[in-house]
Amino acid sequence: MQIGLLPLEQLSGAVMPTTKRREPVSSSSANLALHPLRGPAPGTERRTPRSRSRGVATTPSYDTTDIRSFFDQCASTGSPEQHGHPQRLLEYRLRLVRSLARPRPTDVVLDLGCGNGHHLLAIAPEVARGIGIDISPGMIDLARARLQSSPCITNLAFEVDDAKALKGIADQSIDLAICIGAFEHMFEKRAVLASIYRVLKFGGRFCCLTPDADYVWYRTLAPRWGFATKHLSSDRLVTRDHFSALLDQTGFRRIRAAPWTFIPKGDVPALIGLLLTVLEAIGRHARLDSLRGGLSLCAWKEAGSA
Repeated sequence: MQIGLLPLEQLSGAVMPTTKRREPVSSSSANLALHPLRGPAPGTERRTPRSRSRGVATTPSYDTTDIRSFFDQCASTGSPEQHGHPQRLLEYRLRLVRSLARPRPTDVVLDLGCGNGHHLLAIAPEVARGIGIDISPGMIDLARARLQSSPCITNLAFEVDDAKALKGIADQSIDLAICIGAFEHMFEKRAVLASIYRVLKFGGRFCCLTPDADYVWYRTLAPRWGFATKHLSSDRLVTRDHFSALLDQTGFRRIRAAPWTFIPKGDVPALIGLLLTVLEAIGRHARLDSLRGGLSLCAWKEAGSA
């Protein structure tokens, strides 16, 4: 799933340290947290969830093979931007990354869940080297094709790899790891963060843009109106508090977070998209993060912090 947002929004206010908030957890989320790779009970068959007339069509997924298959299918259509003007949305996301993580000309950048490679290709002129990894061979094929059509870019490579293992990435070899619109799809989020921490140099940064589980659409409106929101049944969003706790437990320090404009226009009818746009504008001016839709974080690996 690609992420969507309003194109001309700027990062709202100074980036703030996280504040502690109580996080309700549904029974299904709790089960996924305890058993992230658990499939159907023994002796039962996988069953496609009952079709719903509203919202996205949720694909059953129980393991990384299912996720790989889903995104290979997405790659077969070219993986186009679903939620607005592609170039404007790309530029907006990269402005957020620059504001939070400050990419440097000497940086080696790792893009986790790189998809068709558009973020890494766009930031390539600003860094020393870039590596894009994705669990989907189809997505990596798309990224490599885009790289071949950009002969002036010679400092990038795209490889099939699993974010929870990063077998192809050496310890302490990365200055900046980015993950844009992919963390919500990843199994075993603790293992993913541990792998990122392992490959980062001391002083390295991890920057992530993801939908916010506290977003009013996901938490309140969609459930009340009967709209499905998961593209994969295994998708799990995180709140700011939960994500910050995971980062802290992994060893990351100096965790900074801020809201960003995320409106899943490609997943909702036009009228609801308009409503969410109005709510976002209210949230931006009133500093109500739950109306903004997106969660952005940047965290550092510091010497002696593990």
